[in-house]
Amino acid sequence: MRTVDVGLGARQVLAAPGVGRVVGVHRKALYLEFPAGLCAVTSCAAPPGPLHLRCTVLPPARCGHPVRADGRVLRGETWTLGLTAPGWTGRLPPPAALGEVSTPREIAAVVPVLGGRGPGLTPEGDDLLAGLILVARAGGGPAVEAELVALAHSVPTNSIASAFLLWAARGQCIGPAHDVLGDLAGTRRDPGAASRLTAVGSSSGAALLAGLRLAASAGADGLSRAISTIGYDRLLS
Repeated sequence: MRTVDVGLGARQVLAAPGVGRVVGVHRKALYLEFPAGLCAVTSCAAPPGPLHLRCTVLPPARCGHPVRADGRVLRGETWTLGLTAPGWTGRLPPPAALGEVSTPREIAAVVPVLGGRGPGLTPEGDDLLAGLILVARAGGGPAVEAELVALAHSVPTNSIASAFLLWAARGQCIGPAHDVLGDLAGTRRDPGAASRLTAVGSSSGAALLAGLRLAASAGADGLSRAISTIGYDRLLS
């Protein structure tokens, strides 16, 4: 097996020598918890993302198995993956290209009713929030990052969803979400981007897409009202 690419968050978690453990085993990904944080080893069937170390073949593992990193390699009980593979970073459009988008304060108002709600490994409400947060970071630039990071920390959810929300606040999400963002901004026309995003997970991609579109267009209607009009009001009950 061979490492294909490593996201910013995965690189950060695995940069320092440390011992971690497998905390989740799924068809396309192994989730690993280290003292420095959480990352995922995925097959190439998963898109690139900030927390992802993608490899040609998903290695065998069980929850609780130890894993070790030293900045050069990641080792499981029977496998080794190099960490010198190319890095992956999601591109953001220039803030001006998005025009007026939802603000951190507007997003904070819906966190209590969306955070941790709905089905999925990353709850559907959190996926919607990740789309909102990513657009807010892209449209607001570095000036809003600290506020969005604090907002992401406030979401009552599981560790995996929390890690993805924190990276969305830093302007990093899975590859298809960045493709959609570029298409919404008109900086990279990509008519197939929405279909690629909705194909991710059972509901995660569709909820992310809804969040991206809402943050870019909710306007004066407000996020709560816009969320209800597209059917996500079931998460608010």
